[in-house]
Amino acid sequence: MTPSDFFPAISPEMARERFLIKDASWAERFKENFNQFIIAPLEYSWPVIKLPLPPSRTRNHALIVVESGQVDVTVGHQAYTLRSQELVIVPALQIFTIHAIREDSIGFMSFISQELLLTTSGESDFDFLKLTGNPHVTLPDAQTHYVKTILNRLVIDYQESGAARTDLIRPYLLALFAEINRVYVGTITATTDAGDRLVQRFMDLLTIRIRETRSASQFADWLNVSPNHLNKVVKSRTGKSPSVWIDERVVLEAKVLLFQSDLTVTQIAQEMGFSDPSTFGKLFRKYAQMSPTAFRNQYVDATFE
Repeated sequence: MTPSDFFPAISPEMARERFLIKDASWAERFKENFNQFIIAPLEYSWPVIKLPLPPSRTRNHALIVVESGQVDVTVGHQAYTLRSQELVIVPALQIFTIHAIREDSIGFMSFISQELLLTTSGESDFDFLKLTGNPHVTLPDAQTHYVKTILNRLVIDYQESGAARTDLIRPYLLALFAEINRVYVGTITATTDAGDRLVQRFMDLLTIRIRETRSASQFADWLNVSPNHLNKVVKSRTGKSPSVWIDERVVLEAKVLLFQSDLTVTQIAQEMGFSDPSTFGKLFRKYAQMSPTAFRNQYVDATFE
């Protein structure tokens, strides 16, 4: 079973209907086949986005590049404040949200289908596109110039032909991701120790197996370490115990289900491994400071304003 089999994800078309304000430029924004590829300058995008967005998962890779200004995002559990020459790449099926975009921000926002990127490179082997990779990259001056040039070209192609000219889009995307990867590979620490590797393996499992168990002991078993060792290492390296990480991930997944599915709160509790909906509700309120129903209603109201 792959993550897409049990993680609900929305398409760019669904995101458009839920997250954007319809304005006079609606038709110009969404060209043919925009579910496969869409790109726009950041300053053109932010005025129509209903911020802050709820935690969401899309079928496409998301790219946000900031030339100037500030964008506040969260990818998985990690919050980032993007400023000049910074970007995030959110892999398809990863949970993320955009909290705020400063009004003077300049940059780019793009959504790229997995199929288009797979066709581009033959095989998506970029580490930053892995579900548990580090999504944040700071660009040196040289790469900033190259990346900006490619993105400007992609904007022109999209405005002229939408996503129809894949013969043009594909090589530009390959060049774009190659430039980003050049920087990304240089930031990877080669001297990680056994503790760092254990934490990363735990986080990887947490992302893909959270619906199977909420037991820290089970995660320890999967990792072939004792529960005490897992607790000691994770808490010392992250400041939080495995149990807290598990609880926070449960709530994060529940938020996506509350927004992106029609399941009842009771059904969502069952999906997340709770036989008693009230226990699920207490956990949700502990971390979200509101009930599951209140969380769902605030975004339903905002979506249909």
